[in-house]
Amino acid sequence: MKQHILSKLLLIALPAVLTLASCSKGFQGINTSPDAVSTPTLAYVLPDLELTILDYTYYCNVTVVGQIMNQLSSYGANFSTLTIGSNPEYHFTYQYPGPLKNIVDFINQTKGQPKLANSYNIGRILRVYALHSITDLYGDVPYFNAGEGYLEGNLQPAYDPQSKIYADMFNELQDAAAKLDATQPLPANDIVYKGNITSWKRFAYSLMLRLALRIRKADPTNSAKWANLAYTSGLMQSNADNFVVSYKPNTYYAVISNGQCTPMVYYTTWKLAEPFVAYLRDNHDPRIYIYSALPNGDTVAAHQLGLPPNTPSNQVPLPLTSYSVSPASTFGQYSAPFVHLSYAQVQLMLSEFALKGVITGVSMADAVTLYNNGVTAAMNELSIYGGSYKITNNDISNYLQAHPFNTINTDSALNQINTQYWVETHYNFYEQFANWRRSGYPLLDQSRYTIPRRLQYPVQELNINNANVQAAIKDQGPDVTTTRVWWDK
Repeated sequence: MKQHILSKLLLIALPAVLTLASCSKGFQGINTSPDAVSTPTLAYVLPDLELTILDYTYYCNVTVVGQIMNQLSSYGANFSTLTIGSNPEYHFTYQYPGPLKNIVDFINQTKGQPKLANSYNIGRILRVYALHSITDLYGDVPYFNAGEGYLEGNLQPAYDPQSKIYADMFNELQDAAAKLDATQPLPANDIVYKGNITSWKRFAYSLMLRLALRIRKADPTNSAKWANLAYTSGLMQSNADNFVVSYKPNTYYAVISNGQCTPMVYYTTWKLAEPFVAYLRDNHDPRIYIYSALPNGDTVAAHQLGLPPNTPSNQVPLPLTSYSVSPASTFGQYSAPFVHLSYAQVQLMLSEFALKGVITGVSMADAVTLYNNGVTAAMNELSIYGGSYKITNNDISNYLQAHPFNTINTDSALNQINTQYWVETHYNFYEQFANWRRSGYPLLDQSRYTIPRRLQYPVQELNINNANVQAAIKDQGPDVTTTRVWWDK
């Protein structure tokens, strides 16, 4: 597993050399700040893009989607009335004027320069990564003109149909990955892959596989086409290829922090949700001590208890100290590594494709091996938290023997695959939410609320870019949480 932290010198230099994102939300904030560095030093831009492609704070990923996905819980939350505004819109209003603007600028700065061709194509891959999570959450969004407010003064970009967005993302990944060339100059200060072009290619094709599976229901022909291309071109081969970004501790209001744990750090009302804890506890999952601890640090599996989802504030059954939280030495710290895309995910996706007989050379008989590989890799990748968090081979083997892959019932097999995906993507809730909507698994608790199918557009966009928003609504459907995005219909 690669974990790369910027050197002290680079951390000091970053604020001085990067194009600064506007503090305002929405596209009105995508403009030229008088305080911004007009020509950033490219050697320091790529690490900033890698660090900030994760939302700066927890507002949407954790407080909204983490709860929707039955993995986190805070009493008083009410998702049956989840409406427009505030936290649900944060991913949109953070990504466009921040990381996406900087990615587009990075692409523009490196385009047409042969010695920077690898940096240029890495920028294109990162652009697809950033935009795929936005369109998955909201549906039709600005894509072809996204991020041009800074460069072109386009503060009212058109909203593009998701089907067209996906078609272009596939083409971009194919072209960008093919043009990466290890014989050419490598990108400077790459904190994820250290300039390893083979790993970047594998990341691009693994992202292609993710997108191909996403559109399986909406466009099975193109799903098969792109899945086969991704498979033959070269996917992640081990945890060493994982796209993991590591952060520094105790730095919430800094670029170098992972702020997703903030609710667990600052608020006693935030807990792990019982469906997540119960799955780990009741299935004797050896990972439970890495995912779950009581507030006093107790990690004994039998003692772990999650807070029921959507619990009213006056109906919390037990004292808050009775409920599990993210351990302060793993997911509950500002230096927690963030797994964007992994070998484990790739193996689980391939297992599902094997069940469907979509990829040439991957048969239904391979589904068991691929599933076991995925679970094994998911457990092994947790060593990123240090030697004491190494799941032994014996524990992994015992777990797989106790929970064998169901080769008889396809629905049960799909449930197993996507439940393991649900566990592995802990804190990567945007991806988790998209995969759950696509697959329908695991079977989550909706007794107290109906899980949304998408998030609503930001209030700022309704005010600033209303004509284009209305065009998107006409194409996609009402701007409500029950409307399904293109690939979910």
